[in-house]
Amino acid sequence: MPWSGGRGGRTAPSRGPGRRPGRAARGVPVKQSRKAYEDAKVHLHVLGEEHEVDCKVRVGRTAFHELLPLARSLSASILAITTAHARAEGKEISCQKGCTSCCRQLVPVSPIEARRLAEVVAAMPESRRAEVRERFVRAIERLEHAGLVDPRAPKGRAALVSREATPRAAWDDVSRRYYELRIDCPFLEGDLCSIYEERPIACREYNAVTDPALCEALDPGIEIAPRPVPMGDALTKVTAELTGKSQAGIPLALALEWARAHGKTLERERDGEAMFWALMRVMEEDGA
Repeated sequence: MPWSGGRGGRTAPSRGPGRRPGRAARGVPVKQSRKAYEDAKVHLHVLGEEHEVDCKVRVGRTAFHELLPLARSLSASILAITTAHARAEGKEISCQKGCTSCCRQLVPVSPIEARRLAEVVAAMPESRRAEVRERFVRAIERLEHAGLVDPRAPKGRAALVSREATPRAAWDDVSRRYYELRIDCPFLEGDLCSIYEERPIACREYNAVTDPALCEALDPGIEIAPRPVPMGDALTKVTAELTGKSQAGIPLALALEWARAHGKTLERERDGEAMFWALMRVMEEDGA
């Protein structure tokens, strides 16, 4: 079966009964003004506790990609909570600068992130842009040769190929086979992420608390800090809801190809506050 999607998890925001303009999660007021952004307070239920986090909501007609900064902000706030929780249990994040095992693992990105990565590459100086694009081409060629990508499928592919029948088994299958190829992330340069500020949410949320040697071996014993809100998955679901088209997480190696074929489907402007509430709703449905 084709594989697509994220690594699973639960989300848990809370909000009040009404979704009135000028109100954030659980009815907390958002300051009214004519600014492009409004300050909002969102109440989240994370690891059995209530937390209030601040964020900025784009108002008025706005591009779909404006959801990405909001999602990153919420993800960072939740990650701070879960990291503190892990440390309270005597665990430490073992991920360090120069540790690159996860940079060769299968990383799913949401459609909006795929489009953003294509924009980042397009903005690079010509010589570097050509080099990075060539890395993507070589990665896809290796995936095709390994039978993980169907070379006969139309361009804009968003799924890897597995013979497993269930989503969990398919994920485990393609994840293992992908890692066995040891394909460097196209953005990995000198054992460092060359687009660190633009890295996918899946990378931001993947924080191991076990020995890095387990990551190197892709050992089943790898433990990561809790991800009660897998924000990349939430973004994918919101994209499907707002575009009216089925969407799935995209393997990072296929991101540029997907963006060339389908990126324009995300260009239509929408109401910023409506997009905010759509994200809140998806997060709540997943876990609250």
